[in-house]
Amino acid sequence: MRKESEVIARIAEFSDRLLHVEACISEELTQHYEKRNKSLLLFLHKEKCVWQFAIEQMKWLLEEK
Repeated sequence: MRKESEVIARIAEFSDRLLHVEACISEELTQHYEKRNKSLLLFLHKEKCVWQFAIEQMKWLLEEK
């Protein structure tokens, strides 16, 4: 089993990636709605959901039973 510090470090990495994806979404949303890349926004939304789920699962690992 992994050490708690390794899991916490991985959560921090995932959080950084999530912040990057959210920044990309915000950047795309600043454009006029007709010029937005809708397929990119869909992909970024799915990517955001994946990172959020991964963070939730890693935090679940650290919970006391």
